[in-house]
Amino acid sequence: MQQHQRREVQDWLNLLEQQKQSGLTAVEFCRQQQINVQTYYTRRRDIKLQRTSNKFVQVKREVTKVESYTEEIEGELLLQLENAQLSVPTHISPHWIAAVVKGLAG
Repeated sequence: MQQHQRREVQDWLNLLEQQKQSGLTAVEFCRQQQINVQTYYTRRRDIKLQRTSNKFVQVKREVTKVESYTEEIEGELLLQLENAQLSVPTHISPHWIAAVVKGLAG
């Protein structure tokens, strides 16, 4: 009975590259190298998963400075941001105004 050869990850990486360079299908390559086809596909999948799951992507958050001003005009609050204006009565809840501003920024 033939003893199975235990291969390290680097050995599998080399075999995967050899198969790619050979121009043979995976089945033909495995037959030629006397590798179990199912093992070949399993190791290839596992290596791909390892390589993609270990990658982190750094996301940079860009903060922009926006100039705005508020003023009270005859019992109303005027909010102006660039070319947009919002006029609300001064008795409106600050939480409502914050929600509106947050919604506009989102």
